[in-house]
Amino acid sequence: MVRKIKICLLGSEDANKRLGLAKLLANNGFDVTIMGTIKFDCPPKVKFIKYKLNRSLNPFSDFQTILEYRKIFKLEEFDIIQTFDTKPAFLAPLSYASPRTKMVRTITGLGTIFMSNDFKFRILRFLYSILHKSVKRRVSHTTFQNEDDRGYFLKKKLVASDTSSLIYGSGIDLDLFSKYIKKETEVFTFICIGRLVYEKGIINYLEAAKICKDLGHEFKFLLVGPLEENSKRLNSDILDEYSHYVEWLGPQKNIPELLQHSDVFVLPTFREGFSRVLLEASALKIPSITSNVPGTREIIRDNKEGILIPVNDSNALSKAMIKMELDRNSYRRYAENAKMHVNQFSLKNITEAYISLYKNILEFNNTVNPIKPEFS
Repeated sequence: MVRKIKICLLGSEDANKRLGLAKLLANNGFDVTIMGTIKFDCPPKVKFIKYKLNRSLNPFSDFQTILEYRKIFKLEEFDIIQTFDTKPAFLAPLSYASPRTKMVRTITGLGTIFMSNDFKFRILRFLYSILHKSVKRRVSHTTFQNEDDRGYFLKKKLVASDTSSLIYGSGIDLDLFSKYIKKETEVFTFICIGRLVYEKGIINYLEAAKICKDLGHEFKFLLVGPLEENSKRLNSDILDEYSHYVEWLGPQKNIPELLQHSDVFVLPTFREGFSRVLLEASALKIPSITSNVPGTREIIRDNKEGILIPVNDSNALSKAMIKMELDRNSYRRYAENAKMHVNQFSLKNITEAYISLYKNILEFNNTVNPIKPEFS
């Protein structure tokens, strides 16, 4: 009798984003556990383990997390530990795992420290490289969600080409979005969804909205997400200053409903790992305007699924917004292309890619008999 492969999907506060992947892995015969820092309901075949993690750099709390990992890993004896977050990507390999446990990491993005050349961020990038070099030999494979991030790791010799690959995101369950139909809007509506931090291009969105309205375009602008920054660059006073132009809805759970009542999704970010919300908008047949940066241009190609703009350019963003409303032939073409292009990032396809990777790792290391993936 073939023993089930025990796999741990290790994330942090957003570990619930791996539920779709976990469910399909379980349906394909894997024994699946999700580890995260916030408890949530899992399907019957998926186990959840909660642990503590400090998102900030803190050697004491990081050491406590390593000890907690060590205890859990020793008890569970996983065949594969798959990390999906920045700190677990190097804390998990530093913890104890039996020789037969294979560490697989997904680098979901290089984060804020790669968006600035200030001295502080250069130091953080140096530490980031040191940490990843220290665990290189303990990791069986590293996947990336865009080619730029993989290129950085290869250039810095943090991974080897034969132990790294590209897998675009964690997959989007297109069936969940099939029940949502794009609605006709009385006023042409733009929507921006995400964490409200400066590097997401929030100021550019606010400024572009003002430019459009000053030019006489009566568009509707929605902003959705929690304000996670209180600085001179972005704060609640700035949001209030632009409230005449942009309606800030705060954090919302009904994202598909908000999207289906919008005409264009906007993400003027400075950098992404692989933007899930761009996938969600595309699944609802909504074209997007986004920055020409890693993690977005794989999903939205310029003049195909939407419009790509330069980073931190409010004027270019406003021009793209106006074009979306005035050039309806292009708008309809973008919408059709978005709906078709998103299919390659489906949960089924991405899960199949991960299963193939896990099989190859386990076969190469002769640990357990792999299970052939069979999708229903």
